[in-house]
Amino acid sequence: MKNYIQQIYDELDKILKMRSTPYEGLLETYGLLVMTVGVDCTNQHIHDAWSIWQNKTQPDHRSLRPFNELTKEVQDLDEPYRQAVIKVAQPTAIKKMGGVVNTTNTDTRVGEV
Repeated sequence: MKNYIQQIYDELDKILKMRSTPYEGLLETYGLLVMTVGVDCTNQHIHDAWSIWQNKTQPDHRSLRPFNELTKEVQDLDEPYRQAVIKVAQPTAIKKMGGVVNTTNTDTRVGEV
């Protein structure tokens, strides 16, 4: 049986198709966004998560700079990833994975059952 982290990675990969690609490591950073910012994820969150990963793989990448310094076109490239994080973080998706949704605020992190 897969644990809740593996389930989040699986759900993200169903959307993003990153397994067995050079981008597979991004599943970890985007999975953390599912668990921490959830449905409140922004393109800046996505960019910052990508930047942490990119810094390890190609630290001289031209887009490795603060989000507000990127062109609108480059910022918009983060949107599909933001949508994936939000979709996986939806309370109904979290419940399917056996997690508990905090209903007292907008925090949708996965909790223990």
